[in-house]
Amino acid sequence: MLVTGKNYDLVVRGDGIYLNIVNAEGKPRATRQEITDTIEEYGIKDVDYVTLSEAIKSTDEKIDIKISNSTTIFQTPESAAIEVTEDRMQAHIIFAEPVNKGKLMTAEDIISLLTENRITPDGKLIHAALSNKRYGRKILIAQGEEPIPGTDGFLQFHFDRSNIKPKPKIMEDGTVNFKQLDMFRLCNRGDVLVTSVPAKEGRDGVDVYGNVVSPPKPRAAAPIPRGKGTVLSPDGLHLLADVSGQLLLLEGKINISPHLEIAGNVDNSTGNVEFNGQVTVRGNVVSGFTIKAAGNIEVVGVCEAATLISEKGNIVLGNGIQGADKGVLEAAGDITAKFIESCKVTAGGNITADSIRKSHIRCDGTLTLAGKNGLLVGGSVVAGEKVVATTIGSPMGTLTEIEVGGSPKELVKQKELIAEFNKQKMEYEKCDKAVETLNVLRKTGQLTDEKKPILVKMVNTKMVLRDKMTKLQDEIDEITRHLAVNVGTVSVKNVIRPGVRITIGNSQMTIRDELSNCRLRNNGDKIAIGPNI
Repeated sequence: MLVTGKNYDLVVRGDGIYLNIVNAEGKPRATRQEITDTIEEYGIKDVDYVTLSEAIKSTDEKIDIKISNSTTIFQTPESAAIEVTEDRMQAHIIFAEPVNKGKLMTAEDIISLLTENRITPDGKLIHAALSNKRYGRKILIAQGEEPIPGTDGFLQFHFDRSNIKPKPKIMEDGTVNFKQLDMFRLCNRGDVLVTSVPAKEGRDGVDVYGNVVSPPKPRAAAPIPRGKGTVLSPDGLHLLADVSGQLLLLEGKINISPHLEIAGNVDNSTGNVEFNGQVTVRGNVVSGFTIKAAGNIEVVGVCEAATLISEKGNIVLGNGIQGADKGVLEAAGDITAKFIESCKVTAGGNITADSIRKSHIRCDGTLTLAGKNGLLVGGSVVAGEKVVATTIGSPMGTLTEIEVGGSPKELVKQKELIAEFNKQKMEYEKCDKAVETLNVLRKTGQLTDEKKPILVKMVNTKMVLRDKMTKLQDEIDEITRHLAVNVGTVSVKNVIRPGVRITIGNSQMTIRDELSNCRLRNNGDKIAIGPNI
């Protein structure tokens, strides 16, 4: 057995332990302290320190001298220490090298060491540690299971809450529509606005000691910010729109207002307005812009050559509209304006204004020109019930066409049906002529086998056309009867001037001379003029 030092050896022989020293030139000599430390480390007994001192002092090139009668050198087995991380999720083993080929540790030794430290053994990690042993280095010997955190509850908003500056809409062809800004957040009744997503619990872990490690408790979602016009779902997890309208965030709460109020003008700052409720504009509506609303539309200022459409409500214009032949007013209900100029106006109810100039008016109810002027000049009027005005026409004889009795929709429908009837009649007459020609050939025996199917087809087509014509005629007659019952009147408080053409029912009159304070109606044969009572 041999123990090797830096420049000396201790050799075990049959009669004792010998010290070998080689004093080579240029190399440091072994010191007494170095050799003594080795002797103590290996537990060598019965050392002759006098002989040892003489050997160290000797200048001989080679020294081989017995220093002890003992033949035993002490051995230290392999050992290990365990270190656990502060969070107790990992344990490491640090192996200490054996001395003089001491006994190596086995898996059972490591299991015993871990058990002494109350650490749960892991066979795979123990095997890996023994297979990849590095003395003095930390090697993973136990691994805990990290807890899996839960997720906090949160509110999921189903609309954009950011105050992003409205951007123009880019069209499919790449052009930019600067009037379509989509700056108002709209919603319909029943829309889901917010969902409260519940917190989700995590999963426990375990440390190297086998203790349960719980994840942090997840936080519950914040309360749903319910405001006016909203309602919670039965399970309390969803905020729904209770009305259709504009979505507003006020003082941290979500509100739905069925009324959209614009403090200024409808122009480039707002873009076109499309709203599923009522719209009020405190300023003006600039030329080229559109307001489309499901409910009423009110404009306090002036409308230029703009388009206003109320799908289910009324239109009220505080200062009227200057349409420049491009303005459009459409309402399912009534339309009221101070003045209407060069505009196309359609109402499912009544139309009331102080003056109407050079416009095309259609209403199912009554057209009333009331106020300081009560004036109707130029353009055309189709009113379902009657026209009431102070003055109709102008001293210049401007053509003004008025038609009353029957709703405009019925009159349009009647014209469409008559046009379709005439079209079917022409087809019927062509078909009838062809059938007549083929029948002559059949009677004279000149109808070939190839033309016989054509005759059958023409006869069938003729029958189909006749049925269509009968149905169309019934619809025309029904509308005609309804229009005859609902013949309207034209009433004028001041004067009707020449140049005014009036149609009531099936009668027509062109005013040649001024008529004052009168009412015009259809007496069955012609238009009769009577007092305005």
